Amino acid sequence: MTDTLTPPAPVAETEPAPFSSRITTNRYGLLLVAPVLVLTGLIVVYPVGYSLYMSLTSSNPITGSSRFVWFENYTQFFASADFWRSLVLTLVYVACVTVMGTIVALGSALLLREKFFGRRFLMAVIVLPWALSTYAAAVVWRYVYSPQFGFSAAVSEHLGAGATDFLTSATVIPALALVHAWQFAPLGTYFLLATLQMVPDDLYKLARVDGVGLLGRFRHITMPYVRLPLAIFLVLIGGQAATAFDLIYFLTSGGPGGASRTLPFLIYEETFQDQRLGSGAAMSWVLLLVIVVLTVSYYVFALRVGARKNKGEDE
Repeated sequence: MTDTLTPPAPVAETEPAPFSSRITTNRYGLLLVAPVLVLTGLIVVYPVGYSLYMSLTSSNPITGSSRFVWFENYTQFFASADFWRSLVLTLVYVACVTVMGTIVALGSALLLREKFFGRRFLMAVIVLPWALSTYAAAVVWRYVYSPQFGFSAAVSEHLGAGATDFLTSATVIPALALVHAWQFAPLGTYFLLATLQMVPDDLYKLARVDGVGLLGRFRHITMPYVRLPLAIFLVLIGGQAATAFDLIYFLTSGGPGGASRTLPFLIYEETFQDQRLGSGAAMSWVLLLVIVVLTVSYYVFALRVGARKNKGEDE
């Protein structure tokens, strides 16, 4: 009896391992974020690096010529009185916007936390300035500040003070800061309101029973909750005010007599009007340094105040 040879069973073809299993997890993650990194480099890193390069050169946009001057652009505008005047105006403007915006935002948030008739309607109305474009806000407030037929002129005349022009050299910075705070405060209002709604009502009830006044309740109950979001809002509104240009351009164009010629407006004049690209780029880096110093200083101050308060409570 002859044995019949059975053919061997066909070997199943193994599918190739997926690409994600042939590389490490870290490399696979880097591949996923690579498009974002490339896009970030194109729209952020390259312009910033080119701006730093421009600040060290003297360029002629008409002829296209460029030469290295190193720190000559910095030394020139540091010796200019216009630069220091614009820097002081910028700091004053930032301080005014920060104080006004914080008062309006915190006051509105405390008001909207209470329950009263028309609260929902008021919440919808408060957000309107934030929804307006800067140009629309400038047009509205140009009519408000008009000494001929503006709302402010009508109020001052009704009070017997005569028509008042708020866009004079003495009052233009606070007047612009009020418009800026009016438009930016709704963001802080809803930012703080979301935090205030997390505060238990029982804390306020117990404080009233213990005889704690309004200021005491605000200091010992409200502030510990809103300290962090308030710090974030102050950094946001301060940085936004330090780089403000469009509102000033639409309302006063740096006037009258350069009284609202802040550092961003001076950078615009140097770069686009006078065609001094190197000097404008150098001023932009100084403005960035000012914003970083103000932001870090405020965060250090806020952290120290919080640490002292926590230490006092522990003791």
